[in-house]
Amino acid sequence: MEKHLIHSNELHLINKRRIHQAIKQVVEDLDIAAGSTAGFNLYAVVESYLTDLEKRKNINELLDIEKNN
Repeated sequence: MEKHLIHSNELHLINKRRIHQAIKQVVEDLDIAAGSTAGFNLYAVVESYLTDLEKRKNINELLDIEKNN
């Protein structure tokens, strides 16, 4: 069975539960005590980045990520 890859114009289609599962794995792999605490929420950041185009643009501007990268 061929795996369907999600392209940048389809990121908003990723199920939020899958995003949270992936972040949980990242947190475990990096030996981070928690993925979200006061003032720190990897779950919300990644979910917003993947599912909200306007927030993604704002984050990219903040990080000085060029549109064509």
